[in-house]
Amino acid sequence: MIEKILPAIITIIGNVIFYLWIKGRVDKSIEKNKIAYSGIFKEKVNIYRELLEKTYGIKKELNKFQYVGTKEEGTEIIQKINDYIQFYSINQPFLSDQMLAELNKIRAEFQDVFDKFYMHISNSKSDNLNEFFEAGNKLKTNNPFNEIEKRIIKEMRNDLKIAEFGK
Repeated sequence: MIEKILPAIITIIGNVIFYLWIKGRVDKSIEKNKIAYSGIFKEKVNIYRELLEKTYGIKKELNKFQYVGTKEEGTEIIQKINDYIQFYSINQPFLSDQMLAELNKIRAEFQDVFDKFYMHISNSKSDNLNEFFEAGNKLKTNNPFNEIEKRIIKEMRNDLKIAEFGK
């Protein structure tokens, strides 16, 4: 009788040991991936947060520059735009191609508005008055910026899989 039960007991013990060994390896692998993923997730959140801070900061600076801008402030703003470009260029591995395209569009809008304001401020003539007011209206209506910002935020939510948070 023991001859029949002994192989079954050995098989059960072997299966339990094998199960525990496999489970331990799988759990370690899952834990490593969780840690890696949470680090990447946190890095993406920080990148997106800083992109939004820089975007709104540049808009605020341009708005102020329109009314009380000087050539020196113009140099500071162009430096902020260059820092913006450098920031999203450095973080390209964390950004989708669509996100980079949207960031390039908003950067081009910043540059366009800045150029028109700067030309008006640096030339005391009113040759560029129409372009100056056109650029000012872009900031007042927030038209091109708002559309691009919404697409950027939507892309961020999709990437971070938090699209339902905004609803």
